[in-house]
Order: sequence, then C-alpha cells, then structure tokens
Amino acid sequence: MKVAIISDTHGSFNNVIEEIKKHNIDLIIHLGDFSDDGRDIGQITNKISYVVKGNNDYLATNELEDLFINLNGIDFFITHGHRYNVYRGVDKLVQRAKKANAKIALYGHTHVYFNDVVDGVWVINPGSPSYPRYGDDKSFVILDLDTMELERIKFRRSKWKLY
Repeated sequence: MKVAIISDTHGSFNNVIEEIKKHNIDLIIHLGDFSDDGRDIGQITNKISYVVKGNNDYLATNELEDLFINLNGIDFFITHGHRYNVYRGVDKLVQRAKKANAKIALYGHTHVYFNDVVDGVWVINPGSPSYPRYGDDKSFVILDLDTMELERIKFRRSKWKLY
C-alpha cells in the first residue's frame, strides 16, 4: 500500500495531483493547512484521504487536530504539529505518539522536511509542496507500507528574474 503524505498546501496543490497519478497511490494523508485541499486531492484522484486541521484551518470545524489510525497493522499518530511546539523539536510530538503506542508520527507546520527515528518512533514531516521554508525544497512523501520505504518527491523551485 502506497500512502501520499502531504502538508501545508495552502491552496496550491496541482503539482501534487500529477505525482499522485504517476506513483499509483492508494491513500492520501493531509496534515493540514489547508485541510480542504486534502479532501479536494482525494476527490480529484478518487482516493481515500485522512485529513487533520492545522493552525490556518479556522473554518474546518469537522476536522480533528489529532488523528490515530492503523494502516497495514501499523499505528499512526497524525497531527499538524502546531500544538506540539514542533519549531522547537519533536519531543512533545514523540511523547504523544508513544502514549498512544503509535509507531509512526506524521506532522507538518514547519514547511520543512524531516525524517528520523526518535525514541523508537518514526517521525516524518513531508515538507510543503507549495511554500517551503528555510531554503528547503518543495516536497511531499510517499510511504510504501509493504516495503516500509519512504520516497521524497521534490518539485523544482521557480526562479524569478527582475529586469
């Protein structure tokens, strides 16, 4: 099973649609900012999508901030991350994941890619396919649950020239 993990699209996700079609994705997880984009991506690609709301999803009253799901026998903790102070590290996020016995924690918010095992929890931030920060590339990730391999999909940054 291939899962596209996306965050912080902020209304701009056409580049993601094409890649999802190319990579034969089975399921979509959107980590918020803008949660409507996660639902739209699911509808456009005809894929099931799990969505959490982020700090910019003021009107997303139906979405949860934290979600716990099991895929292929693996427990996931899914959040945007703003409530866990992720700009200062992932310790609080990892503590919450461990409390729920989650093996994988997914978050966004920083717009910066992160992939590491912290205190026994695989922690992943896919970055942003729309508005990366701190010189990071535009990106999202694909997690293959059959092989447990993570692939980062990067997009070329636009270069603007002023005359």
